[in-house]
Amino acid sequence: MTITENKPSNIIGTRLLRREDPPLLTGEAKFTNDLNIPGALHLSVLRSPFAHAKIKSIDVSAALKIAGVVAVYTGKDLQSAWAAPMPCAWPVTPDMKNPPHYPLASDKVNYVGDGVAAVLATNETASRDALDAIDVEYEALPAVVDLEDALSDKNIIHKDLGTNKSYTWPLLVEETPGCVADAFKKAKYKVKERYVQQRLIPMAMEPRAIAAVPQPFGGDITLYSATQIPHILKVMTALTLGIPEQQVRVVAPSVGGGFGSKLDVYAEELLCMALARKHNAPVRWVEERSENTQATIQGRGQIQEIELAADENGKITAVRVRIVGDMGAYLQLVTPGVPLLGAFLYAGVYDIPKAYDFSCTSVFTNLTPTDAYRGAGRPEATYAI
Repeated sequence: MTITENKPSNIIGTRLLRREDPPLLTGEAKFTNDLNIPGALHLSVLRSPFAHAKIKSIDVSAALKIAGVVAVYTGKDLQSAWAAPMPCAWPVTPDMKNPPHYPLASDKVNYVGDGVAAVLATNETASRDALDAIDVEYEALPAVVDLEDALSDKNIIHKDLGTNKSYTWPLLVEETPGCVADAFKKAKYKVKERYVQQRLIPMAMEPRAIAAVPQPFGGDITLYSATQIPHILKVMTALTLGIPEQQVRVVAPSVGGGFGSKLDVYAEELLCMALARKHNAPVRWVEERSENTQATIQGRGQIQEIELAADENGKITAVRVRIVGDMGAYLQLVTPGVPLLGAFLYAGVYDIPKAYDFSCTSVFTNLTPTDAYRGAGRPEATYAI
């Protein structure tokens, strides 16, 4: 018997060949909007121009008369299509408040870009033209766009919740009980700063793009999406539509940038799937750049107050952090967890004792929902310390 000894491979110092480069560099890569899908209907979404308003009425009759338009749906028309609201997969506290969020608003819009109606047409031009023909009567309501205003609960966005606060999450690390307060009491030096982390728009080179293709038999459906999370998308869309997971197949073609903004489950994915099943025809949607600034999640959005205690030698003896997190109008897939990811980084590279007091209160605002973007909560902490 001959025994061959397999030497362990060593990748350190070895140049690795990148498999994805050649098709991207030669233009052969296929993105979602490059896919040839015969007979596909085109989806367009009418979006609210108001940050906060009641929907008094919607008249779609003129839109239905435009050549090429197949159907127009409002939020109330599609309410029966959803077995559950859009998913939030990160309940950070047992009492976290999470208002139901559906792909189209029915009675009230809560941010600029909130979906109000969906148009299906045989071509993209007709579907876009039909949006201008839909007549919506709004009653404007006071908008909450400042985090400290949201904290005050002067104007509550989701009345059923009774507050704009979604949750408060504390983290107290102490060597001995009360050592944080004691360190600040004894400190020779104290430094306290307040930082406002503005929102950021991810703005990937490729906007979001979706195509839902129903299979001829059995109720199965294939979803092509410029997504970062095909497996999670498969589970969550099946849950929201109320169909078995094994009937959903998700394909992520080449993706032209994501940065966290495509790590989500969006209304348009659910609309394409629901309407493809309803019409037994493929349905596709490609985001306009203007929609990208309104309907794709945004990053950051925090007020940070950080306080350090130090002894006579300048050695840090305790850290206290208070954060107000901007959730936007609704909780998306991991929205509530993003500000908390930084909780464990406020020590930075410093040798800090077990005297750390952190708390985050997150609030709803009449702004586009926030979610993971480029480090997801951790760059904010790094900047502050």
